[in-house]
Amino acid sequence: MIQKRYTMLPKLKKCCWCLSLRTGCFLLATLSSLICVATIIAGAWNLPHYERPEDNFIAMSAVMFSTLSLISNIVILLGLLLKRPGFLQLTILFNSVFILCLFLVALVLCLFSPKAEPYLREPLNIVLIVLAICAGVVYSFYYKMVVNSTYRQMKTWNESAIPV
Repeated sequence: MIQKRYTMLPKLKKCCWCLSLRTGCFLLATLSSLICVATIIAGAWNLPHYERPEDNFIAMSAVMFSTLSLISNIVILLGLLLKRPGFLQLTILFNSVFILCLFLVALVLCLFSPKAEPYLREPLNIVLIVLAICAGVVYSFYYKMVVNSTYRQMKTWNESAIPV
């Protein structure tokens, strides 16, 4: 009896229709790392500027989850450089959780921050916020598909009895 293995994410053959999976994964992991560094800097810079303790907590949460996501992206880069597919497998789940938490923090910040209230009065600003969050979700999903496809490709290259 033939047993099929089902995965949640589809397997890609190329990244961005023209790059190899490994190169595309490296570029996306580098871009995600830079985004995390920018979020850490912006969150740390704004941290002492909030009057309410709840806003400080939200900013600290953004810095914390961005730092954890940065570490996860660095592990992906190390997995690619050292040719260790286990590193990529490890980070797929963790980075997904960290990105989900970052989206929740961004959503709470956009909806409940008193500094965001004047911006939420304009319909165009609400549309831009929704589009930015949707673009982030699409990018994150595509990034996970590329990392998963790269992991599966690397795993077929390194089939051995010893787990890597």
